[in-house]
Amino acid sequence: MCCISGTIFVYFCTGKRFKYVSFPSTNTKTSAMEENIKQKRELIAAISDLFLRFGLRSTSMDDIANHLKISKKTLYQQFANKDDVVEQVMLYRRDEKIKNTDVNQLAKKNPIVVMSEIRDFMVSDLGSRLPANHFDLRKYHPAVYERVAKQEEESTKKFLVALLDNGIKQELFRKDIDKELQLYLLGKQLHFLKDPEITSKLEYPISVIISTIFINFIYAISTEKGLKEFERLKNTAKRPEDG
Repeated sequence: MCCISGTIFVYFCTGKRFKYVSFPSTNTKTSAMEENIKQKRELIAAISDLFLRFGLRSTSMDDIANHLKISKKTLYQQFANKDDVVEQVMLYRRDEKIKNTDVNQLAKKNPIVVMSEIRDFMVSDLGSRLPANHFDLRKYHPAVYERVAKQEEESTKKFLVALLDNGIKQELFRKDIDKELQLYLLGKQLHFLKDPEITSKLEYPISVIISTIFINFIYAISTEKGLKEFERLKNTAKRPEDG
């Protein structure tokens, strides 16, 4: 849902430069830096997979070194500490989502279709270990959580405001909606679903809850034209949980 792109985002977002491991010499400094960045991203991707498999809290620096068959010295040349690892993994995950998002194409799409795609993404996202990772991040790495959450909130809000504006232009969403309030309410409803302590006690499947939240949101902001389009898309998709 975020709309920032590029490998360089990961490089700069922590506010400090990486400490690179020594690599074989190349013809130019540029090619050496590109190789460094590539290998750094491959390392972060591998660590991200470990966090998903074993959990954020349960995976120590020793575990990372052992599973990836690298020395702890090499690991600490790349990362200052566990907080640094966690932050860079979170930024990497967001960067990967962004890389697969063509913002220009989204702007041209039916806003109601985009909202449905966001819903489907959330169902898939919450079906993975990501919610548990999110909970561990907030509880055991609060400083990292605050930085990452703030950045995600800003970029996501910017995207959703643009999406609502597009829907208003297409006369699918009402002109008189309070965008700030509607997005605030949507965010609050979805936020609690990232807490596994809450989701483990739910009486309904997460897919049904997420669908209902988005259905209520679309009904609250849509014009008559938008509601007809939404009903058409529902009938086309034939999603049983939307019934």
